[in-house]
Amino acid sequence: MKYLNFFLLLGLISCSSPGVREVPESTPYRTSGLEQFFLPELPTWANTSASGKCFKKHSFNYLDFSKLSASYQLNYHELVELQAQYNERLEAYFRSTAVRFLKPVEEAAFFSNTLEQVRGGVKHFKIPEVAREVDIIWLDGFISSNQVDELRKMHETGLFDERLPVLFTSCLSRQDLNQWLIENNLDQVGFHSLTAEWLNPYGSDLMMKPGLRLEIKKLMNENVKVKFISPQKILLPTEIIL
Repeated sequence: MKYLNFFLLLGLISCSSPGVREVPESTPYRTSGLEQFFLPELPTWANTSASGKCFKKHSFNYLDFSKLSASYQLNYHELVELQAQYNERLEAYFRSTAVRFLKPVEEAAFFSNTLEQVRGGVKHFKIPEVAREVDIIWLDGFISSNQVDELRKMHETGLFDERLPVLFTSCLSRQDLNQWLIENNLDQVGFHSLTAEWLNPYGSDLMMKPGLRLEIKKLMNENVKVKFISPQKILLPTEIIL
């Protein structure tokens, strides 16, 4: 029942901002227009994954894909890239300074710079042209079931040499994942990654959906074959759409 409230909150998140000041849609600044592109921040208790049985260390910024697409003609991949890169940039900044908040002008600059990078074609998730088969490895499942050693065995047997390995996590940020890989001696494998910054309550049709999600196949060539790898006998965690 407690997770029902979580998904109801996410399903209604775009309608839960009556306190946000309405502003013209012409300028991307948080105090004079930027707020229109952000969904309300989730409360701390909602920063969790029921499927992965894990909690998020960070509170992420979720973007309004519908408004951003209408204003800047961004497609689904570009939208999730924008949200992920913006959150990654914020985390990197906060890790490098004692400051724990941005001034409006700094926030606007971060957003605008990230937007221009994405519109210029910069991608943090890009499958090599030669890749035809991809394994989506559900890291949270391996961690929660204490089966991380299985990942090491896959690496040692050469499984990741045959198919492109992509680690998916609903709770870890990109920097948290990189640290986890180092601590578990898996940083030399060459994993691609899709982390918590990429999740959003919008589908590729830019319509609001219940719960956070990521439509993974929309991020790669349609000819790429995708296989889901989990230590548990479940179809998919709720956050993954194949």
